[in-house]
Formats: sequence, structure tokens, C-alpha cells
Amino acid sequence: QNIAIDYEVPPTDVKVTLEALREDGFGARPQYECYLAELPPGQTNKEGGSAVGYVLFSYTYSAWKGRNLYIDNLYVHPQFRGQQIGKRLIEKAAQAAVSKGCGQLRMHVANWKAKEKDFLARRGGEDLMAKEGWSLFHLEEDALRRLAAQSTI
Repeated sequence: QNIAIDYEVPPTDVKVTLEALREDGFGARPQYECYLAELPPGQTNKEGGSAVGYVLFSYTYSAWKGRNLYIDNLYVHPQFRGQQIGKRLIEKAAQAAVSKGCGQLRMHVANWKAKEKDFLARRGGEDLMAKEGWSLFHLEEDALRRLAAQSTI
């Protein structure tokens, strides 16, 4: 929830539990992978921990491009921003994508995050909304359940 606050998202919008994160990432059928950036032994962040950032990603499939790596969340603790940690985490995710034979790396970036958009553009990233006019839609749980209930198949 602290990360949600840093993202200017109400903590009440965070629905995933620690138990679900553990099961979904480290259970019998992992749904995501995560790289964690940590401080050297003996050093701590302001909260007393060693974590300074992470990148959380999963694999998707495109009928046009094949395997993809999708970055769901890239986070660097405010105390450690500007030290290339986010860059290194994205590079590690890119290495994972290449090692798994992915044809693309995808991530959504908020329009107000100009610095992040520029970072990706300088490395060959394309803003598909600007370039091709794509829009991103999602259905929250209630809408998803209503749609599923309408199925006649």
C-alpha cells in the first residue's frame, strides 16, 4: 500500500493480498516474475529494510508477434531515484525477455510520467497510443463477472 500512495493511487484500490502475491509468484504455477534491487548487506533504507526497487513482469502472447514480456510494475523507492536503479531493473527484464524468446517488451506508462516515457523512447520504445491510436481497456472484477455470466457457450 505504501507503493500505491507513492503512485498517487488510493490504498483502497490495492486488492491483492500478500498471500496471493506469494502464491501467484512462488506457487506451483507462477503467474509473474520479479527482480528486486537491494542494498548491500549492512545498509538499510529509511524504513529499515534492504529493498530499494523492483520490476514485476509476466509473459503474454501476441497473435502478431508471439511471446511478449509485460512489465506490470516498475518501482524505485523515492530515496534511491536518480541512481539508475530503474534503468537496471528494466535491463534485467529485457534480458529475461530475450532469454525466453520474446519478440517484444511492453509496459503501460501514465501520460504524466514524461521522464519515464522519454527514457523508453530513447531506447527504441514506441508509444502505440500516439503512433497507432491504440486504446487500452480493462474490465474490473464486477464488469468481468457480468460479462462472464452473459456467456451462452
